[in-house]
Amino acid sequence: MGSRRGQRGDALLESMVGVVLASIVGLGLSYTTARMMVSQRYVSSQYAVLAQMTDSLQSSGVSNICSGASQVSVAVGTSSVSLPTPTCTTTAVTVSVQGGSQSATLPAGVVTSMSLSTPSSNDTAINLIGGNGVIAISE
Repeated sequence: MGSRRGQRGDALLESMVGVVLASIVGLGLSYTTARMMVSQRYVSSQYAVLAQMTDSLQSSGVSNICSGASQVSVAVGTSSVSLPTPTCTTTAVTVSVQGGSQSATLPAGVVTSMSLSTPSSNDTAINLIGGNGVIAISE
């Protein structure tokens, strides 16, 4: 009978340790799932913003956006962000022909390099797409 008295509560203690371990694993899974959902939200928002930016480039035209004639704005859900005027440049193009080369500047409407991005340090953009809030399309 003395040996039985020493074993009292062993099963209860083992089951409590098992419950604590299972709780730790459950909390880890919950945390991982929550982080995955936040990441998925940002990826979805980033894709939507990128799609709207490329659509604006196609529908308004690069020259209209570069000149400031068209303002680009992106919206996801109830949040919207107006994009700053992009950085556009026109550079001289050198054409090589047999026997020499000729330098020519493209017409004013032709853009050779462009960078369109969401504004930096914008709280709405940061909340919308995560990270530093910047998505850039550039050549």
